[in-house]
Amino acid sequence: MRETGFNAYLYAPKNDPIHRNRWREPYATTEWAQFARLYAHAQEAGVELIFGLSALAFQYTDAAHLAALRGKLRAAQRCGIRSFALLLDDIPSHFENSRDATAFPDLARAQAWLANELLADVGEDGEFYFCPTEYHGSGNSAYLWALGASVDARTQILWTGPDVCSPAISVADLSRVTDALRRKPVLWDNFPVNDLDMQHDPHVAPLRGRTPELIAATAGYFAAAGALPAASRVALRTTAAFLRGPHRYDPDAAFTEAARASTATPQEAEAVLFLADLARRSPLVGPEGALHHALWPAIDAFWAARGGAPAEAGPDVPRRPATQPVTPSEAPLRQLVRDMEVHAETLAHLVDLALRADLAPWTAKLAGWARVAKYALGALDHPHDARAREYVLEEIALVRENFHWVAGDTFDTFARRCVWAAETLAQAGGAAQERA
Repeated sequence: MRETGFNAYLYAPKNDPIHRNRWREPYATTEWAQFARLYAHAQEAGVELIFGLSALAFQYTDAAHLAALRGKLRAAQRCGIRSFALLLDDIPSHFENSRDATAFPDLARAQAWLANELLADVGEDGEFYFCPTEYHGSGNSAYLWALGASVDARTQILWTGPDVCSPAISVADLSRVTDALRRKPVLWDNFPVNDLDMQHDPHVAPLRGRTPELIAATAGYFAAAGALPAASRVALRTTAAFLRGPHRYDPDAAFTEAARASTATPQEAEAVLFLADLARRSPLVGPEGALHHALWPAIDAFWAARGGAPAEAGPDVPRRPATQPVTPSEAPLRQLVRDMEVHAETLAHLVDLALRADLAPWTAKLAGWARVAKYALGALDHPHDARAREYVLEEIALVRENFHWVAGDTFDTFARRCVWAAETLAQAGGAAQERA
């Protein structure tokens, strides 16, 4: 992390039950020893370790709940940890028992009381962060205004922008929440995180949609890594590049450099970039940009060389980019299919075993689509071979069993069009020469 340029790490994995769902349970002695080693390692690297505190179904009038949180905080302090974060995100936006509703005027002031209590325990030695229950949106709610008025000014408040995973964030997006909270927010940028319904997208891509002026409008910047540590590091290198020089940041150039820094050879970097282009779906590009990969000119040139795609095969892939003028030729697409095979083989043998493992499902999908395209071209080159057309459809079904997203329906649609075109040629008596 330090080598890349980051200087803090917030420990808050939701799949750690003692951190999240069972937060009232203490960690075992051996687990605290691991935290102590992690803290020491972070200190050696010049990285501040921040310990996250969750409080699901917290009862503000139950002294035992506060004691459990304090006990965990103080145990972490005995490990050397000095900075903490109270995380009240993704919980109900109302009191969960009547006693709390009677004791506090609203949830915001109850949470502010809790944050202030814990801040007192943190003291002057460390930083204290707070993630509110409302952590994204317009930033102008009564809840946020109440927090701003009640949470101690020393507490830094986390904010993800207009959305949970924001496609774009600007100074204007932060102005209202800054006013409401009476402080600059700490941006919790949910990229390249890929949990929940994003688990089939690797988010190996550059950071986009953040204006250079954003840095001056925030009190700090956290990037939420995904469930794939090695794959996340590729994207995080681009976030670090943005933070180092927001006004000179070029997403594509930064991503090329990140791929090179994350791989052992130029061929490996090229393969990672190729896969990333096809597996580009993410909140940063949105549904309209997910299919804007670099293969369309070759596909369009292929069908232009054959007088157009077969109309009987149906419409083209929805949300694909608009067709641009191309020079009719089959050669670029045929070369791309060969390149796909080579890139898939390269990815399957990456020197970095962790990156290889993280990308394995998408590598398998890429290899599968390469086979589909290869079989489709073979069926089109030999239209009299009915079994070749069957192979294409069988392979499509097999590849689609892998739900990891690579180019959407691009190759499915292309292959089916090849099958239709081959069938038409076969019915016409083989009007085109079969290629050897």
